[in-house]
Amino acid sequence: MDPVLEMRGISKRFPGVQALDNVDFKLYSGEITSIIGQNGAGKSTLMKILSGNYQKDAGTILIHGKEVEINNTADAARLGIGIVYQELSLLNNLTVAELSLIHI
Repeated sequence: MDPVLEMRGISKRFPGVQALDNVDFKLYSGEITSIIGQNGAGKSTLMKILSGNYQKDAGTILIHGKEVEINNTADAARLGIGIVYQELSLLNNLTVAELSLIHI
């Protein structure tokens, strides 16, 4: 089965910090995937690149095998990509099921 989403060789540098260095990530239909790691490992940075909040310095993003460019949140939204950040107090009146129905 081919991945629905693939991020290949994603790199991101901030002044004085290499946040991501050649990261690969694949997401398959019908699976639940989690990204885990220590604070500062780059999990949020990777997701911010996918959602258009940050731009990658290097790498490729593919959706259904087709290369896409995500330069901002509007690009991500057009591709059906949205994000709910871990700050749960922002949406404390919604259940997890209700959160899953939100499209940004």
